Amino acid sequence: MTTNSYTIGMAGHIDHGKTTLTKALSGIDTDTLKEEKERKITIEPGFAPFKLTDDLHTAIVDVPGHEKLIRQMIAGVAGIDLVLLVIAADEGVMPQTKEHFEILSFLNIQNGMIVVTKSDLIDDDMKLLVEEDIMELTKNSTFEGAHPFFVDSISMNGIEVLKEAIAARLRNMKTRSALGPFRMPLDHIFTVKGQGTVVRGTIYEGEIKEGEELEIQPGGEKVKIRKIQVHKTKVDSAKAGQRTAINISGGAKREWRRGHVLLSPNSYTVTNTIDLVMTTGKEWTGKLKQRSLVKFYTGTAEVMGKLIFFDRNELEPSTEQIFCQVRLDEMIVAKREDHFIVRRPSPEETIGGGKVIDPNGEKYKFGHDTAALLKEKFAGTPEDRILQTLQKEGTADLENLKKWTGISTGIQTVLNELMETGKVLVINGYYMSFTTFNSLKEDLQLRLQNYHSVHSLRPGIPKAEIVQSLDKHLHQKAVQGFVEMMIEQTAIKLSDQLIHLPDFAPTYPAKWEKRMLKVASMLEEMGLEPKELLSLYRSQQLPEELYSDFKYFLLKNELVYKLFDDVFISSKAFSHAVELLKKNTDCQFTVQDAKNALNLSRKFLIPVLECIDSKGYTVRNETVRKWM
Repeated sequence: MTTNSYTIGMAGHIDHGKTTLTKALSGIDTDTLKEEKERKITIEPGFAPFKLTDDLHTAIVDVPGHEKLIRQMIAGVAGIDLVLLVIAADEGVMPQTKEHFEILSFLNIQNGMIVVTKSDLIDDDMKLLVEEDIMELTKNSTFEGAHPFFVDSISMNGIEVLKEAIAARLRNMKTRSALGPFRMPLDHIFTVKGQGTVVRGTIYEGEIKEGEELEIQPGGEKVKIRKIQVHKTKVDSAKAGQRTAINISGGAKREWRRGHVLLSPNSYTVTNTIDLVMTTGKEWTGKLKQRSLVKFYTGTAEVMGKLIFFDRNELEPSTEQIFCQVRLDEMIVAKREDHFIVRRPSPEETIGGGKVIDPNGEKYKFGHDTAALLKEKFAGTPEDRILQTLQKEGTADLENLKKWTGISTGIQTVLNELMETGKVLVINGYYMSFTTFNSLKEDLQLRLQNYHSVHSLRPGIPKAEIVQSLDKHLHQKAVQGFVEMMIEQTAIKLSDQLIHLPDFAPTYPAKWEKRMLKVASMLEEMGLEPKELLSLYRSQQLPEELYSDFKYFLLKNELVYKLFDDVFISSKAFSHAVELLKKNTDCQFTVQDAKNALNLSRKFLIPVLECIDSKGYTVRNETVRKWM
């Protein structure tokens, strides 16, 4: 069964029941700080593992609702897949409800559900008023028309219905792609006695495995993955969408804080000058002068900087897109299409938000021409849009590429140019970026290498299993074509529908080689009347979990032949039996003739003769056998 991982965020006004709802859903109280218990408010984002079903594993992020804790709210909600906007039935939509809702839209949280808590406190008339409030709040947004769920976290009324609705919603959502470089913004850094440094966050992109080397930016310090935990359970790997704790070695922890990012080396831009497109918030009514000091939020980072306009000297509330730039006091990690929030430091208020156009911004001249240039960069060249779409989707056919990129005229010409320059290739009618192709190739080869290391007795991984595991983000035809291409390029090899590295041959595990050879030797010494293989195996105190692989290895390499049940004879004993029979029988012989030649009891005689039949040395005709 494939397990999908998601992060669910709670957002809403203070004291509207987010933490209580989290506990009702997951059974976990996310208010863990002493100050949180005393003040009865959430100060830091809280995280609760929430296993909906065997195939749906989630983590709930309970973010602060107090107006002075918006920074933590932004850090907590960044990276979530589904948001529950929480509104208390007895108070309805409040100021921080609106601000949280606006922040969610700036961060491009597309999947959301509205949950009305404390619903046991209101009657049907009040319920209608709350619904009207919600309709007004969500008008012209992705939440418009969303059916609110009325629950009570104390009596548990409506909680099971909400759980079922969350599960249904998640099953219809596309999981994050684990393709491409790894990125995890950090929101917690701490030390565990005897273990060392642990960093925690939600994985935005990519996948990591134990033992990999990564870097932490800003700073570029190299670290190595020692252990990985997902929902407090040790795992060998973790991927996009999972809330993860990682025990690392190397680097200087004292320099790290929320806002630093754990990354695949040399994969992302570290910058302090960023070209942006933004819109102002509906609730913002002020003015902002050119080069005003602002707080800039992206991922889990909060950095001071100056907002630079090119087509105006003052920013006023507007529904239009503003093409501008931020120059930060500190370096951060950013990439095109990342979402951000801009807030005024004093008085604290949300000004607006939007997307990163270019993390490698330059110093431009003031004027409308520069704003037009940034607008053009935002739209992107056809090449940029195709590559960006393929990086996001993994693969796409021509029709979907047209739809997703918005390019209908001349797209084939652009694709041909990208293929000629080696940036894109087509597999079974589906386009794939060369970056994705290389990533898949490296991942597959590394997977096989690790598999051979752990399962050295097995000849390889079933081809169907490989195809199925790669099919999650890629079209099946493209996956089939990719695997065939890898075989044609001899990057991998296919033998009996099993995939393995070209230079791999099954062998005894180094740790158990002497003992396994001893079992084979014992079998040879027993000749044609051996004991059960499992009893011989156990006599050497070998691991039970390797027995099936050991037996398969012996059979596959024709080191033994099966007689009956768990009884096998060595190939040497088999050859000796054939030799004795040929020497002491005529061209036709009976069972009695064979008994005289081999001196075996009937328990072993008949199975040995049937084994010789099966290998094509003899053929049975009623009561006699004939040599072939």
